[in-house]
Amino acid sequence: MTFLIAYKNDKGKYLIKIGLDNGKEKWATTSEAVYNYAKKNFKSKEEVEYEMTEKNGSYNVTKILKKGQKASSVPVKTETKTEPVKSSEFKCEDCGKVLKDGKYKKCFVCNKKNPSPKKEEVSKPVNTGGQRDLVGKSIERQAMMKASAEAVATAMQGQMNDIDVLGDMIIKLYEKLLAKITE
Repeated sequence: MTFLIAYKNDKGKYLIKIGLDNGKEKWATTSEAVYNYAKKNFKSKEEVEYEMTEKNGSYNVTKILKKGQKASSVPVKTETKTEPVKSSEFKCEDCGKVLKDGKYKKCFVCNKKNPSPKKEEVSKPVNTGGQRDLVGKSIERQAMMKASAEAVATAMQGQMNDIDVLGDMIIKLYEKLLAKITE
């Protein structure tokens, strides 16, 4: 196995690239101590021995040393990340058990015994348009517009002798009403 490169990414993670015996390469995370040791003591494509753990498809190099070297001369310090204890931890109202986040007021067990009151949701305005057609327009509104156009046409029919003028007026009125529907 060969050491290829030690790298610190822009997120502060320490990485080591290892060449395996089968010709494949593998990236693995590591501690700052192992990173510094590898950066200082190894050249690219140098034969090495290492200890590596695998968890959920992620690899972590815990120790790296020159081929045939005794492990006592290599720093064994491993990096352990501990999350700072939050002073404002969320706790169950009933039993005091620590909760993951502030989304819930009670733990699962206590909520089963005595459920928390549900928050009232703000209701959305009621859709006054009624049923909708395939395009999403209100069927009632379309019917009202059509009835209005027919009423105007009927009222004007007695006043006009020329059917062509009446037809043009109905078309213009229909276009105006159609524009209102498609708004």
